[in-house]
Amino acid sequence: MTFPAQDFTTGQVLTAAQMDEISTEINDLWRLTFRAVTGTSDTLALADSYNKIVTYSNTGTTTITIPSSSSVAFTTGAIVNILKTGATGTVSIVQGSGVTISSAGATATNPVITATAGAASIIKTGGDSFTVVGRIV
Repeated sequence: MTFPAQDFTTGQVLTAAQMDEISTEINDLWRLTFRAVTGTSDTLALADSYNKIVTYSNTGTTTITIPSSSSVAFTTGAIVNILKTGATGTVSIVQGSGVTISSAGATATNPVITATAGAASIIKTGGDSFTVVGRIV
């Protein structure tokens, strides 16, 4: 999404069309979109951190790889929200080359989602460090 370049002057009265355009752009900032993954592997992309929920549904294990910042330039503070939608299977989050994951999971560097509707957020905390929070084991 890009905002059109507009210059306003002091005391200017906006037209209804200008107000509608501004309102639409603001609403789009809060609208979530979804990316559905049904395969057994996925590597996160930069677009996944912008108002998106990535859903995972597979009867086996789906492995999510967090790529290094040299591959995908997530900004510090970027958040990727993930949701397991399948009734069976698991979602395993793994470190790409040079990446460090921390979490409260049983294996802190490889958190797993097992529950249907289990969700987690992957937060870039700096450099190639990420923290995973949510319903993980």
